[in-house]
Amino acid sequence: MRRALTAGLVLLVVALALTVRHLAQARTEALATAEDGEMAVRAAAAHAVSLMSIDHRRIDDDIKRALATSTGPERAQYAAGQAALKATTLKNKAVQTGVLRASALTSLAADRRTAQVLIVGDAVIHWEDGRKAPPEERFFRWRMDVTKASGLWLVSRAELVR
Repeated sequence: MRRALTAGLVLLVVALALTVRHLAQARTEALATAEDGEMAVRAAAAHAVSLMSIDHRRIDDDIKRALATSTGPERAQYAAGQAALKATTLKNKAVQTGVLRASALTSLAADRRTAQVLIVGDAVIHWEDGRKAPPEERFFRWRMDVTKASGLWLVSRAELVR
């Protein structure tokens, strides 16, 4: 009888230990998933602000910042258009100031390596080239694919949506 009681207690302790271990692992996984989602949203938001904030006085730094927050097709597309962007910005002495209005995670892959984020932002453009034009407002809505590469979240695709 005593032996059966001891065996039962040992089994109970082992079962409790396994349950606690499983719950701890599940909690750790949930926290890691939430953190990856937050980091993906931050990366998309940073890229959006980089795309919306251009100043003729620091255009090279602005371009570098946008390239640094992107990868893959998004980086290639931005790099391909950087000469035209720089020429136009310098010619018009444009200053575009962007503001992030909202951002939200729409999906995170099960392997936590890719995510999709929606971004809403607005920008105001001023021209310092002597024209008397009033500032122009622009409104941006993006669906961004974000990819985790070497531990960093970077935008791999930015699609303007209506």
